[in-house]
Amino acid sequence: MHEPTTGAAGEPSPEDPRKNRPAEPKPGTAAWWLARENEPARRRRRRSLTLDAVLDTAMALLDTRGVAALTMRNIAEGLGCTQASLYRHVRNREELVTLLIDRAISVASSAPPDDADWVGKAAWSARLFRDHLLRHPGVASLLRGTERLGPNSLAGVQYSLDLFIGAGLSPRLAYAAASSLATFVIGSVHFNLGLDASDPEESRHRRLLYRSRDPAAFPLIVQHADTLAEVSGDDEFEIGLNALLTGFRALIQSPDNTRDQDADRGEACSRS
Repeated sequence: MHEPTTGAAGEPSPEDPRKNRPAEPKPGTAAWWLARENEPARRRRRRSLTLDAVLDTAMALLDTRGVAALTMRNIAEGLGCTQASLYRHVRNREELVTLLIDRAISVASSAPPDDADWVGKAAWSARLFRDHLLRHPGVASLLRGTERLGPNSLAGVQYSLDLFIGAGLSPRLAYAAASSLATFVIGSVHFNLGLDASDPEESRHRRLLYRSRDPAAFPLIVQHADTLAEVSGDDEFEIGLNALLTGFRALIQSPDNTRDQDADRGEACSRS
């Protein structure tokens, strides 16, 4: 078999078929999810090795050893297979991470109590999602945004749209509200990774740190050192969550929402 000919510095020559090969879409983008759905099923010689098994092993590795240990070699060792076997399910680590994160965040679609109103359901789901990420900090550290387009993520988007449109927001504002709430939850977890402000020792050291600052440069921090040292990540999250949901209530009566609703009705009439 002949090797592809190359030009200067190893670049493909004009007759090299790699030259005109379209670039593969980045894992996690809409184009990548569409391409994955439309591609023929990949041949898998080892029927016992499934994508679910690969993702289960990857998740266990992420939980026990952290992001740095999440490599194709370590996953293969955990499964007792070759790396080549993994590549029949995912092309590379980036694809693996994209699929792993989409499956890991499916907890956000769990059903809330039926007797709660839309505010209660939104708060319940936000707390559930945050608790899940705190139990699996490796998942939170891998979230980048493109994971929102996977099947499990879209199920969460569908749930949020149903909740916020049902509350009276236009589809545009409902989508933005759902995204901002998810961003807030993820950001609150990121901000507190590796810290436990509820730990008495952490609070004690924060108190000492705040008190030891220069009062001329940090007057409020020194003055309120004892109070500030007691504020936990849970306190920060609950205050932010309440502020967001209060803002969503105000959005329902806002001029922007009214204009969106009128525009939606106008489009619906023109199509009928």
